Amino acid sequence: MRSLLLTLMAFSAATALAEQDGPVTFTAGYALQTDSNLFRLPSGFKAKTGESVATEQIGVTTVGLGFATTQSLQRFELDASLVDYRYQHFDYLNFTATNVDAAWHWSLTPQLTGNLTGTRKETYNTFIDYQSYTERNRRTNTNSHLDMLYELNGPWHLLAGMTQADQRNELAVLVGGGESRSTGAEMGLRYHYGSGSTIAVVGKVSNGSYIDRTVPNTDLYDDSYKQLDTRLQLHWVYSGSTTLDGSLSQINRSHPNYAQRDYNGLNVEARVNWALSGKTTIKALYTRGLEPYARADSNYMQIDRLQLGTVWVIGPKTQLTFNQIWTNFDFLGSPGATSSQRHDLFNDSSLSVGWDPLPHLRLTAGLQTSSRASTQANLDFDSTMVNLAAQYSY
Repeated sequence: MRSLLLTLMAFSAATALAEQDGPVTFTAGYALQTDSNLFRLPSGFKAKTGESVATEQIGVTTVGLGFATTQSLQRFELDASLVDYRYQHFDYLNFTATNVDAAWHWSLTPQLTGNLTGTRKETYNTFIDYQSYTERNRRTNTNSHLDMLYELNGPWHLLAGMTQADQRNELAVLVGGGESRSTGAEMGLRYHYGSGSTIAVVGKVSNGSYIDRTVPNTDLYDDSYKQLDTRLQLHWVYSGSTTLDGSLSQINRSHPNYAQRDYNGLNVEARVNWALSGKTTIKALYTRGLEPYARADSNYMQIDRLQLGTVWVIGPKTQLTFNQIWTNFDFLGSPGATSSQRHDLFNDSSLSVGWDPLPHLRLTAGLQTSSRASTQANLDFDSTMVNLAAQYSY
């Protein structure tokens, strides 16, 4: 009832706003999601939820307000939304998220430009990582970022930036991580070719702390870290219909109290965007990245991901989107004598159809399957998700 009331109020307000002409935009939507395995449980473990099955229907109501204006060389943008989640069976998971995105695209001179952005996003920690069936664990991420580009001379540009991030959890206990805050600063140099291609070298230093940890402790969990990144980036305009992007980063993460948690290595990313025709776009992405995962027998994860996708514009009002993702997780490093032998393989496929029957109105239907095969017991799962949604934007 609450979701239906919010939807009716949203569409009423949208109708009123539609009669106005200005920098304000309004979005209202409702989605019905069906998930065959909400808690990502292996076969035979669904009784842990206290229900006969873990299939769930989730009603998601979204109301959003946007504002954008350009004043001389400055552009300001603000998007705020309320996202209300209602669960049919596991109603203790019901909650309303408040999300905000703000941006100031600034320019002091034509040669000196940059962006100041801030975001706040509320979600649930995925049940892939947080395995509890009687408690909810909401995550709030806030991020702010300032970057600058200065045209030195002709094709040369100086880059600089600062970032601050904060992650809080409703419950402190989380597999492999926890509440944290970090700050970072970077500087680099980029060269612009006449074809539109660019190459850049960027260095970044980050300092972080874990809010829910105290030192010393018997599990060798450090309460802070420092990370140095050196990144080489390439954007190559191969033709009018094809672009290639790549990056290679050397990362070094160190810990002041427990050097046993230190690690280093390479992060790699390669992306191809190919406009096969005016109606069909094909995308391919490969990434290899290292991410912290502090456990008794591991320090970090090496994540290899291959993604293939296509967007087909069937007609002026209809488009079809398909994505296939394979992700491989290896749990590496160890603070002690025992090293993790865990290896996870994820397979995710999604297909969605979007239809715009009226101006400002979009209807979508989607199907997604997801699975994990793990060398660690009781982590395998299969799930199927169906999504039906309607969104009005003006």
